[in-house]
Amino acid sequence: MQTPNPDEPRAKPNILMVLLDDLGYTDLGVYGGEASTVTIDTLAEDGVQLANFHAYPVCAPTRASLMTGQDPHRVGLGSQEGFGPPGVPATTPGYSGFLEGKYTGIAQVLSDVGYDTYQVGKWHLGEGPEQSPQALGFDENFTLYDGAASHFGDMLRHAPRDGEPVDTVKYERNGEPVETLADDFYSTHAYTDELLRMLDEDADSENPFFGYLAYTAPHDPLHVPDRSRIDHYLDRYLADNNYEELRADRIAALAAAGLIDHDVATRWPVQTPQWDALTTEQKRDLAYRLAVYAAMIEDVDKQLGRIVTHLQASGEYDNTLIVVASDNGASSVSRVLYTAKPGNAEWQQRHYPLRDVDDYGSPGSYPTLGLPNAQVSSGPFFHSKGSVFEGGTRAPAIIKPPAAKGDAPKQSDTFVHVSDLYPTFADYAGADLVAPESLLGSSARPLLEGTSDLVGTEEFGMELLGHRAYRDGDWKLVYAPVVAGGTGVYSLYNLADDPGETKDVIDAHGDVAEELARKWDQYAADQGVVDVDFDTVNEGAARLAELVYAIDWAD
Repeated sequence: MQTPNPDEPRAKPNILMVLLDDLGYTDLGVYGGEASTVTIDTLAEDGVQLANFHAYPVCAPTRASLMTGQDPHRVGLGSQEGFGPPGVPATTPGYSGFLEGKYTGIAQVLSDVGYDTYQVGKWHLGEGPEQSPQALGFDENFTLYDGAASHFGDMLRHAPRDGEPVDTVKYERNGEPVETLADDFYSTHAYTDELLRMLDEDADSENPFFGYLAYTAPHDPLHVPDRSRIDHYLDRYLADNNYEELRADRIAALAAAGLIDHDVATRWPVQTPQWDALTTEQKRDLAYRLAVYAAMIEDVDKQLGRIVTHLQASGEYDNTLIVVASDNGASSVSRVLYTAKPGNAEWQQRHYPLRDVDDYGSPGSYPTLGLPNAQVSSGPFFHSKGSVFEGGTRAPAIIKPPAAKGDAPKQSDTFVHVSDLYPTFADYAGADLVAPESLLGSSARPLLEGTSDLVGTEEFGMELLGHRAYRDGDWKLVYAPVVAGGTGVYSLYNLADDPGETKDVIDAHGDVAEELARKWDQYAADQGVVDVDFDTVNEGAARLAELVYAIDWAD
């Protein structure tokens, strides 16, 4: 890319979308976390820190909406990796688990108006030719097709699959399979290297670029190559990792930053053990998990710093829209989930045999964050990844606009959804939207440039595994089984008074609940959501909760 002439600014900015995997709301320094995130904190100073950004509860639906601008059910991602609502087979339209239907990828939209387009990292939208990054308009790609993998060069899956390859994940570069990875491969470093290589190879291009950098950190298995950084955080967490106190500390940091009120009410998932009931070994186990997790987040920040430095050196930083966000809330998912099928536990033991806490973070280990730590990451918001409560969907997000006109606020509590990013990118690129009536979101550009306090509408519906939610302004209607934090029927929360979703006020506001239930029904009809009755979902919820929320303690 040619260095721009400051007297002749390019009309179209570069666009860089950085998506982290399973990062919780309070994990970044600027959101109150303990990990050092100097680069991302600086981006927040140069842009807008969103306090009310939302994604979908799990990875693939969020990525589908980001790439297509649509509700995931309209494009095949109403389910993920075989997990869908009970009684809804993968043959049901909208629930295949891979991209299908009518859509135009955002990369294609931008390519059509002269952008060079790059995809690096996790894809998770299907492995067929019609679901590839190239099919959605990317010029170049270095792609992990799977939803999770070892972060090292062994290419190990997180569980075996029926088709080939059984044990390893699929990487691809520009349409060609990558059979082996370098001995020193580590996902966060390698993905950064790949994007920088693409930018350098097109340094003479007069086109702006769209880069989609999808890190797999800090998704489990929690891996990081720098043992010294693990030790650094271990010193902190071994001294003080009482998750009840740690959560309170993070909420206090959020309040001090002006992101939430000081006296917010909170609750814990019912499966969370009491801190004082844990053994010394279990407390130490949770500290090690947090240490590896924090080291992974710091590592992401440092690698992102390399990209920011590159943009500054090339004179492109001020002309680049940069978004850093997470795809859902922090993950409480246990590795036990991946052992549900016969033989999977034995497979996992062969390929991830290291189960001592001192080995956490190393190749061959498979530490997960654990339910108590995940709720800490969610801070004041209830629950974690996979939940339609705020802890599953409210995610950290920083947007650094290009040299924007007007004064963008440093913080915003405006409701913004991942589906708003598609039209935002198109707006900045000056691109016409294809079939805009099928898109969910609205451009956030007016918010970023300080000319509006809203992004589209504050109404939004969603469904996952039969769980459902509909919000309208401060009101939020939720259905979730009891084991997943709900009531087994509809419950109603006022997020202005109760962002922690601790008090069901449906009895006092039955008319509001009825109206939101009607709107959810309309949402479901419009987006192709299968309406599974509550009793059916409740019946299978206990077994799923056992798999998802178990804590897989070290040997």
